[in-house]
Amino acid sequence: MSRFAKAEMSNDEPHVAPMRAALQASSFIRHFCILLLLTLSAHAQLIADWDAAAETAVVFNPDFPGSAELAAYYAAKRHIPKERVIGLRCSQEDSISRGEFEAQLRGPLLHLFESRHWWHAELPAPGKSLTGDGIPSPMALSSKVRVLVLMRGVPFQIRRAAQKPKQSEEDEASVDSELTVLGLTKPPVKGGLRNPYFDQQSRFPYAQNSSGLLIVGRLDGPDDPTVKRMIDDALDAEQNGLLGRAVIDLAQKPGAYQEGEDWLKNSADAYRRAGIPVFIDRSEAVLREGWPLPDTILYFGWYTDHISGALASPTFHFKRGAIACHLHSFSASIIRAHDKAWAGPLLSHGAAVTFGNVFEPYLALTLHFDIFNRRLLEGFTVGEAAWNATPALSWMNVVLGDPLYRPFGKGIGAKLGEGADRDYALYQGMMLRLAGEPDGHIKTALTEFAEKRQRPRLLELTALLSALQSKLPQALDLLEHAESTTKDAAELLRLRLYRAEMLRRSEKADAARILLRDVLKDDRFKEQPSRIAAESLLKDMGG
Repeated sequence: MSRFAKAEMSNDEPHVAPMRAALQASSFIRHFCILLLLTLSAHAQLIADWDAAAETAVVFNPDFPGSAELAAYYAAKRHIPKERVIGLRCSQEDSISRGEFEAQLRGPLLHLFESRHWWHAELPAPGKSLTGDGIPSPMALSSKVRVLVLMRGVPFQIRRAAQKPKQSEEDEASVDSELTVLGLTKPPVKGGLRNPYFDQQSRFPYAQNSSGLLIVGRLDGPDDPTVKRMIDDALDAEQNGLLGRAVIDLAQKPGAYQEGEDWLKNSADAYRRAGIPVFIDRSEAVLREGWPLPDTILYFGWYTDHISGALASPTFHFKRGAIACHLHSFSASIIRAHDKAWAGPLLSHGAAVTFGNVFEPYLALTLHFDIFNRRLLEGFTVGEAAWNATPALSWMNVVLGDPLYRPFGKGIGAKLGEGADRDYALYQGMMLRLAGEPDGHIKTALTEFAEKRQRPRLLELTALLSALQSKLPQALDLLEHAESTTKDAAELLRLRLYRAEMLRRSEKADAARILLRDVLKDDRFKEQPSRIAAESLLKDMGG
């Protein structure tokens, strides 16, 4: 019996007898495939009723170098007809005035939508300019275009005109958020507009009061190759599955920050239920430099003004198709730079999608991480999930990435995977198949399977599950067990760093310091990039 199984029994949790666990392990792949087919069939019926690409238009700036080529590249990849690829001559600057926005973008787009019959426009009756909810009435009662994709080169900020406006009367905004309300009779200039699509369970075309609204996404970033890679990565993940780990970086600040902390914790819980392994950093500072974060497909955290720590490490790279966001008031105030703010750098480090704010949005009006992740895991597109999770329109928010990207459109656990992906698929499949079973059953089955197949990564993922549940002795036991089954230096160092962190959280500082000192003396780790994280953690613990 494994050390973990003994630990399970000593903690008085239900456990699986060794023979039963072995039988579970040997039959797991067969059961997983059956579950996969049933899940895909049910999921396909739920989400296959809207072809978003068929209702998408693309806007580029002919005066901005590369913008037209990127638009053509994207349209070809998503099979968007040429007549829906629009060139609008506009400023080449990031920021424009309200007048420039009206003359160069909003006005021409309104004319195109009407002249090309992309929507059926009908003005409201006299005295009916507002709906019962106080939202301007829709000018477009039916639409052939519901998604708008802005390419690199289209401005993203509308500058403030009013001097020192009162709160809720700010007239600055993101271009993108203003265009979500293109089809309303009187889009607001001051302040934001309550989003009628916020937190609705329906997909966008079938949501209540969605007439006149658009899903707006932006394919933009530090350079043209980055944007092309974002397009390709989204398509690859849709085809091959998005398998890996999630990372949550808490700020651990009380008071006004609690709402954001709750979004992050709720997101971690959603990942757990979906069978996605999660690592949570529980320190106030951002994830420390050099901290190993392999196979990161989802990252959500806060709160610094420019990228730093682990995600800024030269060796860090997101897994293909990753979605990442660092919440900060000005996270997307700069988009076309590799090393400033957060949006551009996250994309430079391999993310396919990120989100941000071009000006101060106020916490309550920014993207709610937990709603976004819930909708994403339900099979919504990135664009749908992002605007479904944003309470205000005509405001400060941007969605950077392909809004048609649907990483879980085929259902959670839609691929068994190859190589390293196989461990994530097996973990996810076991979590889904045994959902509702006692916690000990799941972990013991995972452990027995990992031992039988000699898969240290599966032991590590099970350790992350125990840590997520604040069962640190189990996590420590599993990490130590994983160490005994691998000789790979990078993997071994990562396991020891995670074990040192769990010891620190367990208030076993002396044991953590001894472990870290041994790591720094070990010649196998001298050239490993994560060695700097061991030095930093030891220093924080007083050496």
